[in-house]
Order: sequence, then structure tokens, then C-alpha cells
Amino acid sequence: MNSFQEFITKINDYKHHALLLVSKQFENAEFPPAQFYTLIKEICGIALYQNNDVSVFEMAAQHHDIFIADRHRKILRIEDLEKIKDLVLYQPSEAKRRLFFIENCERMNANSANALLKALEEPHAKSIFILTTRNLNLVLPTIASRCQKVFIHFDEIKQTSILDTVSLSDFNLIKAQIDSFHTSLSYINNSLHEKQTKTINSHSLKTAIEISEKLAKEYSAQILQDLIVFATNERLKKDASFLNIAKSILVTISDWKNSEMMNPSTQLWLSRIFISYQLN
Repeated sequence: MNSFQEFITKINDYKHHALLLVSKQFENAEFPPAQFYTLIKEICGIALYQNNDVSVFEMAAQHHDIFIADRHRKILRIEDLEKIKDLVLYQPSEAKRRLFFIENCERMNANSANALLKALEEPHAKSIFILTTRNLNLVLPTIASRCQKVFIHFDEIKQTSILDTVSLSDFNLIKAQIDSFHTSLSYINNSLHEKQTKTINSHSLKTAIEISEKLAKEYSAQILQDLIVFATNERLKKDASFLNIAKSILVTISDWKNSEMMNPSTQLWLSRIFISYQLN
């Protein structure tokens, strides 16, 4: 496995027009901004202007010789990649090579992958594709087979704090929901002989679904799982009697983790977590 520094030192030795960077570190962290800056400098010969108010990815996306696929969309659509087929026909205007960067390329489905395949099959001499993934097995075989695989490790990546990744307002929304859980699922409620306090009304239900839908679109399942567990633990520190409900929340999280690959709709699981408990 190459370190990023080893990879970047040998970047000109890679003659393939498409490199697929594989690292488990991409599961919990984005491509490090400082290393992305170096990547552009070495591959494209461009030193981007650095601005603390704008990320290097946003800066790069504004350059006419650099294409960056949407970095936040859970599933890349065909329209997200369709622009590539036109860009790849032209020589770069400033860079020594035109860069196409697709982070977490396992987000492509068969339709969006088709928008990329022709460009990969008939590359322009002055174009290079950099794709990343956390797991090679998740990448469509038609894409993986057209790329040179590079297993890479970033010494510079630090474990990202949940609160660094999720905005404080969204964290507070989740925590408020969990703090309001008073009784558990009906079958747990009956088994524990707990008194039901209040049935969820339509407004509470609508709010829970809206919040869960918003969060599911913006954050990965892993982050949301960890955040809910974190907030549950915070409640337990203040209220030991919350233990029984906390156990049922953790059971739901466990079911969620086991089923995520079978049911990709995180929003449904978030709704289940929010509305499976009677609210105060």
C-alpha cells in the first residue's frame, strides 16, 4: 500500500489515464483538502489560490480544466456526469492535463456509470481520471476494470469528530428528539409494563419525518448512527432510568446497521427511530 506521499512522488510514472484510489480511510473522512491541493498541483501543474473562506474543492471546481463530480450527493445521477463526455473532447486550456475527479465512485449506479464509460474507453491524451472508493467491491465492475487500482494510505487523515461533521443545529435536532423519547416500542412498552404517556400526534409525526428526511440526504448512515448513540449516552449520564429505553434504541441501531445494505433508504430508518417511541 502506498502512502499519499509515495503516490504523489510517483504520479508521473502512472501511464494509465484512469486511477482508482482505494482506501478504507474514505469511509469516515473525505479526501484531505491539503493533499487534494497537492494532487492538482502535480497532475495539472496548477497552483490554486488558497482562500480560507472557500474550500480547495470549490476553488478547483471553478477551474475550466478541472471537473469535480458532486461530492455530497448520495447517488450520482446520469446528469451529474454527463458533462464529462463533452469536456473530454477538448485539450486543456491552461493545465498540462485535464482532471476529472469522482470521489466515492461507488455512488454511481448503472445509468450514471454509462455516462462515464465512453470517456474511459476512449481517453484524450491530456486527460486523467481520479476516482476514489473505500471498498473496491462496491465499485461497478465495468468502471473498476477500466482503471488502474492504487491502494493508498493517508497518514495525515485524523479521525473526524461527529460534531465536526454534523452541524450543531442538526445535532441539537437529533438530541431533542432522543431526549423526548419517554417510552419505547409498543412491544417493549408492554414487556416492561411502562405507562404510555402520549400518542404521537400528526404534527410530531410530520416533524420527525421532515427532520429524518433532511438528515438522511445530507449525512452518511454511519455518522447518523454514531450521533444517535452519542446522544443516547449523553441522556444516560443525566438519567439512569433511561437505561431500558436506551437499550431499545441501541437494538434499533443494530437492526439498522445489519439492514443498511439491504435497504439503502436511510431516511426510512431515521423515521423508524424518531417515531417508534411515544413522545412526551
